[in-house]
This record gives sequence, C-alpha cells and structure tokens, in this order.
Amino acid sequence: MLPWAFPLRRPIAPPGNSAIAPTYPFGSDYHGLRHVHHGVDMENPRGTPVLAAADGEVVFAGEDALLPLGPVPNFYGQAVVLRHVLAGAGQEVYTLYGHLDTVAVQVGQAVAAGAVIGTVGSRGVAVGPHLHFEVRLGEDAYAAAQNPVLWLQPPGPRDGVLAMRLVDAAGSPLHLTDIVVRGLDAGLPTFYPQTYATPDLEGDPRLHENLALGGLPAGHYAVEITCCGRLFRREVEIRPHQLTFARWTLAAP
Repeated sequence: MLPWAFPLRRPIAPPGNSAIAPTYPFGSDYHGLRHVHHGVDMENPRGTPVLAAADGEVVFAGEDALLPLGPVPNFYGQAVVLRHVLAGAGQEVYTLYGHLDTVAVQVGQAVAAGAVIGTVGSRGVAVGPHLHFEVRLGEDAYAAAQNPVLWLQPPGPRDGVLAMRLVDAAGSPLHLTDIVVRGLDAGLPTFYPQTYATPDLEGDPRLHENLALGGLPAGHYAVEITCCGRLFRREVEIRPHQLTFARWTLAAP
C-alpha cells in the first residue's frame, strides 16, 4: 500500500454514470483499431451535466478544430480544459472534458469543484454520447496525459486502485494483453486489464506504472499473467480508497 491522494472528484454526479467504460481504458489502442487512449470514457445520455473535477481556471472552451487538443483537429469536437493547482502534485494539473454537446463556461473564468461546465455529447471522434476525461500533468499537451484512475476519487466507499509496473528482464515495460485480476474473496469480481499499448505513456512520475485499474472493491485478488511461455501469479490486497502498487519482472525461466 502507498499513501496516496485522489484529489479529483468524479465529473459526473448521480444519477449520471461516473463509472469508467472498461472497453477502451487509458492506454488502450482497442486491439490496434484506434488511437491510443489518453483518457477514460464515462457513458451517459446526451445532455447529462458535466462537472469540474476540482477548483480551477478555464483555459480552453469550445471547438478544437482550429486549436487541436488531440492528435488531429476536431478530435474532441467541443471541449473544456481546466487548469488546477493541487496540493502535492508538484506541477500544474489540467483536466480535459471532451465530446461535449454544450459548453457552459468561457476562457479565464474561475470555476469551483462540482460546477457545471457543459453537457455530455458525441462531437468529434466519438461513438455514441459519452464524456471523455483526461488528466494532463505539467502542461496542457496531449503527450502529458496521465491515467485518470490514479487521480479520481474511487467510485465507491470501499473501492481501491491497483497499479503495476510490468517489465522484462532488462527492465523495459511490457505490452501485455493476457492479464486476469481475479477476486479471491466471496462476491469479488474479475477484471481483464491490459498494460498501456505504447511506451510513450510513461505513467505517473512517482510510479512509472504501465497498468492502473480502478474501481476494485476491497479484498484479496490474484493477478494472473500469461507471458514468456508461462503463467505468472501473484496475490494482492486492495483496501478502501488506497493505492496498491507492485513492480513485477516477467521473464522466461
């Protein structure tokens, strides 16, 4: 376990859906069919209010056709970017809210955590209405993206976060798709995460993780990874609103 602050509130409030869609998590390239995902998605009906994740200042609001925020113009369609000063971060933090249907703020405006800044839509490169949410550390740049599950408050009172750095014998991060995180206690779910699809996503500067999985109910889990012609297994414990971190070298015998 590591002492860890989750300084950002969820940008969708009840009765909206604040759960992160599992099909296209941070760092995924959707089996090579899409851009490597620099954020997370929260699927909601069009018009669902989108909230500021922390106190901040609006540094972008509107269409990203002329001032691209992503890999190509109009990638997010319509978006808001907030700049935050968060205790312990050491650098400025930016949050991006993409594919918005409407924008309710303007550049230079100060907003409070929980203030409505827009509504869910499907503008730009999007499949169906959802909120695309990003965390950028140090600068408002696509390449500065961090995994939001390490910043967002866990969704439930007994949920925690698992982060791992999975490397080969030389210490280089591995791209792995055959991973199972299996609940060992009664009633715990099973997850099927993947590591980040590209080494360009270097992870949090404190962890250098290449896998982070949020929303795990507290309890004991087995992490099972097929790699290098063998099965690796390790047990971990998740505690409420805490981060469990492990570094694991996977190599052939």
